[in-house]
Amino acid sequence: MSTDVTQKFFAAKILSNSEVASDIFSMTLHAPEIAGDVKPGQFAMVYLGRGEMLLPRPISFCDANPAEGTVNLVYQVVGKGTKAMAEMPAGENVKILAPIGNGFFLDRITATPAIVGGGIGTPPLLLAAKALAAKGIKPDVFLGFRSNSILVKEFETVARNVYIATEDGSHGHKGYVTELLKNGNNYQEIISCGPAALLQALKTYAASINIPCQVSLEERMGCGVGTCVGCVVKMYGTFVRICAHGPVFDANEVDLNG
Repeated sequence: MSTDVTQKFFAAKILSNSEVASDIFSMTLHAPEIAGDVKPGQFAMVYLGRGEMLLPRPISFCDANPAEGTVNLVYQVVGKGTKAMAEMPAGENVKILAPIGNGFFLDRITATPAIVGGGIGTPPLLLAAKALAAKGIKPDVFLGFRSNSILVKEFETVARNVYIATEDGSHGHKGYVTELLKNGNNYQEIISCGPAALLQALKTYAASINIPCQVSLEERMGCGVGTCVGCVVKMYGTFVRICAHGPVFDANEVDLNG
């Protein structure tokens, strides 16, 4: 499997780059070269050009606006690279390679799905929810966070229902997002992105009620195009590259435990 969109390497102008929650930033780029090509679930490799930080950072697309020629990346500051990214000001150019990867399988969705996100896995699901709403299918959205929630208002504009869980009880249900996912047999499918433990729980749950589950895998990447073989997942007894074969997979096709 390979992406059917030609990847482009270019400089995109930063229109805004601001903190939307603790250590969570939203960067909007002027990128008319790809704004109309981005598919939900795909990502960009962002090249920082900051001294020793030569390797790019993989960031999923949260949104894309072909009419305005913009794309949006929502990311978490977790190390020196993303910290440097967060310090980039509006007006500066950033080099990116995009769009990369195979996105969510939305063409097969004909009835209401459950969209389930965990933490920083939430952003790429917004573009998926928008794409479904555009064809008249409003999903039920379940979002889980440790504390601060993000993008809730944005999801509410395109979802049938939005359910929130936080581990500290600061917003919505106190506990795990999987505790909110009930009557799953009312959904055609689960579409998800988040930490491995969440995706494994969703895979098990979906299998128990006999519905498909799509998982978007998060992984460190060196190149994003399959050359370095740094991001792999076990699939059908062998290993495949997440950047080239994913990041979206059918949950029953991959070993989420290792």
